[in-house]
Amino acid sequence: MNSVVVVGSGAAGMAAAVAAAQAGAEVTVVERAPVLGGTTALSGGLAWIPANRLMAAEGVDDSLAEARKYLRALRLGDVDDELVGYFAEQASGVADWLESATTLRWQTVPYPDYHPELPGGKPGHRPLEPQPRMVPAELDQRIQTAPNVSAPITYRELATGIFDRDEIAARSRQGVITMGRAMIASLVEAAEGAGARIHAGVSVDGLAQSGGTVNGVRIGDEVLPGRVILASGGFERDSALVKAFLRGPMTGPVGAPGMDGTALRLALGMGAELGNMAEAWWCPAMTVPGETIDGEPFHRLVLTERARPRSLMVDSLGRRFTNEARNYNDVGRAMHAFDPTGFQFPAAAAWLVFDSGYRRQYHLGPLRREDPDPGWLHQADSLAELADAVGVSGDELAASVARFNELAAAGDDPDFGRGRSVYDRFVGDPAAPHPTLGPVEEPPFYAVRLHPGCLGTKGGPRTNVNGQVRHQDGGLIEGLYAAGNAAASPLGAAYPGAGGTIGPLLVAARAAGIAAAS
Repeated sequence: MNSVVVVGSGAAGMAAAVAAAQAGAEVTVVERAPVLGGTTALSGGLAWIPANRLMAAEGVDDSLAEARKYLRALRLGDVDDELVGYFAEQASGVADWLESATTLRWQTVPYPDYHPELPGGKPGHRPLEPQPRMVPAELDQRIQTAPNVSAPITYRELATGIFDRDEIAARSRQGVITMGRAMIASLVEAAEGAGARIHAGVSVDGLAQSGGTVNGVRIGDEVLPGRVILASGGFERDSALVKAFLRGPMTGPVGAPGMDGTALRLALGMGAELGNMAEAWWCPAMTVPGETIDGEPFHRLVLTERARPRSLMVDSLGRRFTNEARNYNDVGRAMHAFDPTGFQFPAAAAWLVFDSGYRRQYHLGPLRREDPDPGWLHQADSLAELADAVGVSGDELAASVARFNELAAAGDDPDFGRGRSVYDRFVGDPAAPHPTLGPVEEPPFYAVRLHPGCLGTKGGPRTNVNGQVRHQDGGLIEGLYAAGNAAASPLGAAYPGAGGTIGPLLVAARAAGIAAAS
């Protein structure tokens, strides 16, 4: 029986552990944090699975050919065509495997692809999410809590706005969980049911190796033997690595703490070839003073808030600079725009500006519409006063708002295309006269600071279709595998749709687990 050590307990690590254990290996999972789940536990738990078997029932036709066509249309940056093709071929089968190997049960989410107008794009239901499930209190306590999720609601319910408050309250009383935490619970149960041992609060100090073959991990003075699967996330919480590798400023990591490049450094020590190091799963983020997660600053992904009518984003000069309703990856990337004249990244200090109509109608991060205005939310009776309060040009802000209001009145945005995509309209407000365009005109006016953030980094050691890490000399590092954000994403700059992080990593993790066990 082979021994396999998995480093990390997010979706990648736990899926690899399930695959390896069910393939007959003796599996040990080590997680540095005192709780399990990593960034997956904080997420919606969506997996982008093209041509999944549940789409037909939702009236959406899909095929492997269309998935390939769409992924080719998104081919930009450091893309690994072999791994992208492998993902497309394996995705639906891996989703089915998870239902057979664990207690997880999928449901689709009507989220459009992030670029649905491109060839092969779809208007919804490629993303899958775990159905709500009950968990024992002991297991619930072992999984990372999600400060950004206040109730056991599903992503499908959030996306459609169709939910029963009494049912959600009943779920809370019954110990039912949803989203990423539900995914982790099912994976942990399956791994342990197959004999895997899971240890939280254990840090890996290095890799054990002999003659270039990895044969375990070092934990203090001890060696835990086995082939090693690195699945401990990226390097977004290490400021030195962020500055050294990422393509632009990133000051708002929204994932779990501890993503400090441990896997990257371990792989580098074995001579790993690196890929896609400049990229991340970008997003705009907001920070509420005093909010923390495990002692580190907690940053919140800003998603639907910027797509609602009566709001716009401006940079540090007071100028509108992007289609605010686009997917968070592309809006986050837009925050890296460089001004060669001023030698600066003006959108690295951006602002979401909105009016009183917006404030009455919509939530903003943890702020409910009925809550009193907090101190971190800037407010002013005029745009000129608001500009002074946040430090942007009053003339530029006034001009940006005036132009935006013209476009809102016309119901079209030729400047940035806001509202023209199926995706833009989906994440807006379907009950508004226009789902995403509406004038910013009713005082008082508000602004909240937005930071260039990311869900996780996309760079790391390159791998083959079995998840085995490639060496700089062109060969493979025996005994070493990687999956998830601990490995180089094969997608380059692309983010195909909701769940575009978890879908590919599930495919890669299963392959790594089976290969390491064989």
